[in-house]
Amino acid sequence: MFEPLKIFATRNFLLVYYNFLLYSSGVCLALGAAVKEDIPEVVALSGEDAILPCRAKYKPGVEYLAVRWYKVKTQSPSSARNGLLTRDLPDGTTRWYAGVERDVALVNETQDIILADTTCSDAGVYMCHLAAPVGEQNQDSYVRLVLADCPAAPTESLERDDYLILFASVVIMIALLLSFISYVCLTNGLRERNKQQQQEETTKEDFFLNKPLEPKDLKLIYTLGPKPSTKTVLCV
Repeated sequence: MFEPLKIFATRNFLLVYYNFLLYSSGVCLALGAAVKEDIPEVVALSGEDAILPCRAKYKPGVEYLAVRWYKVKTQSPSSARNGLLTRDLPDGTTRWYAGVERDVALVNETQDIILADTTCSDAGVYMCHLAAPVGEQNQDSYVRLVLADCPAAPTESLERDDYLILFASVVIMIALLLSFISYVCLTNGLRERNKQQQQEETTKEDFFLNKPLEPKDLKLIYTLGPKPSTKTVLCV
């Protein structure tokens, strides 16, 4: 009685697991595509001022708390970014993070920043962060500063992230393939087992139907049959 329910539950579990792995694989691939997506670039020459735009998307009706700018570190695995400046919105005071040694400021009343008198060490990826109130989602945007007369900025950390995402995607795809193979094997095994049980039940039914009647069975039939007439005929 419970065997079909067990098979049904097992199949449902495997289908849910299969869909979960498929969804996870899709998420990883989407993240990988997002990382691979080209970051907007600002090209300048060393010694010039460079304006980096903040393209973080504003959600209508949301009053964001602050705007913050970071430089994404590309070599140190211990820290993902270095803070440059922050300002409370809409018209708070601009404050600089501790350790900032270069001249950086917000452009007028915008969220863009200007790096004055750029050097080769300024090349790299910068992040604009809009801090949202509780219940809303923070917004980020990235921009890459390229100094045309300087060597290409190292991108070890970003490439490492790409490799990690690619590796995670491959692992999930392998797990997806293995789970699919397991699902097929288990389904076939359950189908064969169910088929074998049906054959055994059919064999038992045929055995009992074709089994010759024993004397005691015949005796029961005779006993249960019509009773002989007990009518007595008298001759005169």
